[in-house]
Amino acid sequence: MKVLRADSLSALLGNQSHHLHHWLVLEETGETLSSLYQQVPALEYTWLFLETPYADFLKRSPVVLRIDETISNVLNAFSQDPREGIAPGIVVASQASQEEVLAHLRHCLNVTFYGNRKGMLRYYHPDMAAALFGAPEHVGQAWFGPLERWIWHGEAHPRTPGASTWLALHADDDPSARDRAQDHTGRAQAKATPGLALSRGQEAALERHMRVMKAWKAFRQPSERLEEPNAYRRFLSSAQLQQALAPTDKPSTVADAATPSTRQGSAT
Repeated sequence: MKVLRADSLSALLGNQSHHLHHWLVLEETGETLSSLYQQVPALEYTWLFLETPYADFLKRSPVVLRIDETISNVLNAFSQDPREGIAPGIVVASQASQEEVLAHLRHCLNVTFYGNRKGMLRYYHPDMAAALFGAPEHVGQAWFGPLERWIWHGEAHPRTPGASTWLALHADDDPSARDRAQDHTGRAQAKATPGLALSRGQEAALERHMRVMKAWKAFRQPSERLEEPNAYRRFLSSAQLQQALAPTDKPSTVADAATPSTRQGSAT
């Protein structure tokens, strides 16, 4: 597998086989649906948490939209500002049916880490996706199942202020490897297993991400946002960030990112 880079989302979505379809997965911010309905009054979407242990929390569920001409306005707004425009989110690509894609996305909600700990992971937030998928050598093929690409905006923090790189983790080009991963995912779902196991590399990336986020919260002034270039530049030279990036023997922090599987929480 490999990471592809592009200056725009359209560059990653274009020039694809007509058999490849894309879905937009948007986090629910409290205003996501109202923003979507302003763009597309006859909106068709699916709750990600539906038919999962989190079905009682549909008001906080991300929404999944198949990308086609009817949501071109939504896609345009998202691509221009993938964190603040409509809502934070990612894109996935697959040749499979929507039912298969939804089943896999729901399966990916549940993760195991540090051996036997379990939780729900907000992989659909671009910062979390950057930590999970930014280093392909740490990503197991099981994350793909029927998917061919995970697409997100921005590298993991700390990154160059104002950077606008779009990235896509592309599945293994070996069809047999994809088939094995998809078969494994299907068996896991059938057996109701707890979900996907994070690799040690993914755990380390999430630990680093959570340390950086805690440092930002300690550093920022009221009302400052991480997306503001001036504030981010100051943060890059701060003692708080340098301390967060330094080697540490403190207890691991993936648990802060993967919330207990009986409820939904925030990872950032």
